[in-house]
Amino acid sequence: MPKTDFFYRCRKSYVLPHILFWFISISIFIVILFYTRGFQIGDIDLNTAISFIITILLLALSVYINLLWLIPVFFKRRRYIVFYLLEAANILLFIILNFIISTFFEAEEHPHFLTEFIAEFILVSVFLLVSSLLQFTRDSIALQDAELKINEIQKQKIEAELKALKAQVNPHFFFNTLNSLYSLSLDKSDKAPELILTLSELMRYVIYETGENFVSFSRQLEFIQNYIYLEKIRLGDLCKVTLNIMGNYTDQKTAPLIFIPFIENAFKHVTKQIEKAPYIFIEFDVRDSKQIRFKVQNNKEDDNPTQGGEGIGLINVKKRLELLYPGKYNLTIKDAGDLYLVNLIIEL
Repeated sequence: MPKTDFFYRCRKSYVLPHILFWFISISIFIVILFYTRGFQIGDIDLNTAISFIITILLLALSVYINLLWLIPVFFKRRRYIVFYLLEAANILLFIILNFIISTFFEAEEHPHFLTEFIAEFILVSVFLLVSSLLQFTRDSIALQDAELKINEIQKQKIEAELKALKAQVNPHFFFNTLNSLYSLSLDKSDKAPELILTLSELMRYVIYETGENFVSFSRQLEFIQNYIYLEKIRLGDLCKVTLNIMGNYTDQKTAPLIFIPFIENAFKHVTKQIEKAPYIFIEFDVRDSKQIRFKVQNNKEDDNPTQGGEGIGLINVKKRLELLYPGKYNLTIKDAGDLYLVNLIIEL
């Protein structure tokens, strides 16, 4: 590992938690020595103190070799065999060095190597295990914080995209509706004032009641009924329009203006040939409280296979469905011959 990377990891380490770790560890280590080996304050001479300090320094060396090199370079990269081999070498290095140094500084007869080996192995293993667990805990917390930040950024991005899509919905809808009003005005229809009043209700809903991501489904149905009424005035007796609503929808909430593009599309492209009996069938099935089933069907001209192509409204609504109901909706569109059929299922 490059030296710069090693020192970078050192700088990245939190100083205060490490100081606290070593303070607690040394305190516990001293208490264990006094109780297990019968040490007294007066028995500690210079050589013993130096031997103790060197043991702590060697422990620190083993711990930081593990934290700053072995774990990030081998363990986190799933090179487990190399990691465990080097970890064993790390432990063995500590045991040998500490045994040699403690033998040199301690004047009294030193324990047998096997006995000392077992004691030193347990000591360094405990330090490595505890420090590794603390490191993994800190990394896990940091990862969770990073995921929360990423989720927040994604949420803000989605909200920004939804606002942009809503900004596209309003002018597109009003453009189509004003076209209908223009057609009636050309015919000098007596129903134009009534149409304007209905249009004002639609505008009030779009401007003031669709600011949230999810709104009352019952108010959406009122909006759709007003829109259908407006279109029926424009079309007169040319087209048969049927709206069927099944189930109790009082407490349901859905994304605003999520169904209207499909209904607009049906009115725009329904066949104008009277002999083909133009019709538009619209159905909402909310008998299952966990989902809404929406269907719109109309007949069209045989030479218009794409129902006008992917207009702004349909592209927009597909994007909104993906943002608001990811993995929780099923949209199928059938365009064949003189039939155009849309089926949309939304999981609530």
